[in-house]
Amino acid sequence: MAANNLAVVGEIVDLAHLAMVLAEEEDEEREQVVRAIALVAVMEIMEVEEDGMFLEGGEASWEAISIDINDYHRMSDGVFKLHFRMSRAVFESVATTVKEHLIAKGRLRRERTPFFDIMLMVIWLLATPDSFRSVALKFGVRPSTLYYFYSYVIEALMELAERFITWPAEEERQQIKETFQRATGFPGVIGCIDCTHVYITAPLRDAQQYINRHHKYSINVQAVVDNKLQVRQLHVGEAGSMNDARVFRKSQLYQALISNEPGIVINRDEHIVGDGAYTLTDFMMKPFENNGHLNDRQLNFNRKLSQCRVRVENSFALAKGKWRRLKFLHARNPRNVVEHITASFVLHNMAISHGEMMMDEYELARPINNNQVLGHEDFNIDDHEDVDANEQELLEAAEARGEEKRLMIMNDILPDMEEE
Repeated sequence: MAANNLAVVGEIVDLAHLAMVLAEEEDEEREQVVRAIALVAVMEIMEVEEDGMFLEGGEASWEAISIDINDYHRMSDGVFKLHFRMSRAVFESVATTVKEHLIAKGRLRRERTPFFDIMLMVIWLLATPDSFRSVALKFGVRPSTLYYFYSYVIEALMELAERFITWPAEEERQQIKETFQRATGFPGVIGCIDCTHVYITAPLRDAQQYINRHHKYSINVQAVVDNKLQVRQLHVGEAGSMNDARVFRKSQLYQALISNEPGIVINRDEHIVGDGAYTLTDFMMKPFENNGHLNDRQLNFNRKLSQCRVRVENSFALAKGKWRRLKFLHARNPRNVVEHITASFVLHNMAISHGEMMMDEYELARPINNNQVLGHEDFNIDDHEDVDANEQELLEAAEARGEEKRLMIMNDILPDMEEE
């Protein structure tokens, strides 16, 4: 496919997304249309993945090999977990949840291919950097069929995000902050915030906006993580050139926090913790800038805060380790990237919800290394240039309360914890 046709293909991929939402298994004509669109979409993806190489004659010349997919189901639990990133029991629970959702939505009326087989294919695709061509060959299906399965499973996972990525209610926040305080000594922590970059192919439109500080194309992904490494808030879609503090200000979470009535989103004694790139407020604790002249109490504050905040890095590392396509995505349409990223983090949370232990209190209490202690990173790199007058007034008040809160924690709470 010629490079000058890629913009057209990008629009067709958009149509594929719409078709996947509307498709119903019993509508034969509609399914044929969807599969035809899936073929065009996967050819565009394969053109990028394979550096422009195409099978002569297109997919019509594809030769499937004989595969007994039951061999995957018969794997020992350890080998199964190695390949599919979760135990068999958790996989079956996750697959059942997705299947029941699709049935409830009327999008899975009959199973021409067993749904657990479909989930094996999609999970393998998410869990490895393998190309669509390679995964299709491993499972004995055509690349367009694999893309068809992938598309409607991703759509289902996107819809399940509101069920599995949720902000903790007051009772749960109480449990989270008590666990953090027992393990680290730092009070009031209900989540740890940071951003991570997911590297992508150069987008078809506005590509320069996606170039990050490492001079690579990426999407900047923000997450707030709890003590179990579950993602409690996810903001996906900002271009890689945008810094972390500005990503936070564009998120719905920030808008809820800056205008929050106590107890609705966060209580007065609660906060999230972040690194020096964020603005200190009563709802965001950050370290003291380490200019080489910090006193013992300030250094202790930084270490305790860092022991909490490092868990968001642990969560990102686990998610990218399990769902390895998050390390690089071959896609020219940022919306497709956003959907893939969101679906991967939904799976991350689903695995935890269905029994995969990511972080227990013993691990949470383990001391961090000196190089993990915050205080040397870039501070206050965001100039708030896009903040309106009303928001600026709210922000200044929150900053003043944040200064008082940080000093109170440093002087009144942490020394008492050390004495205990």
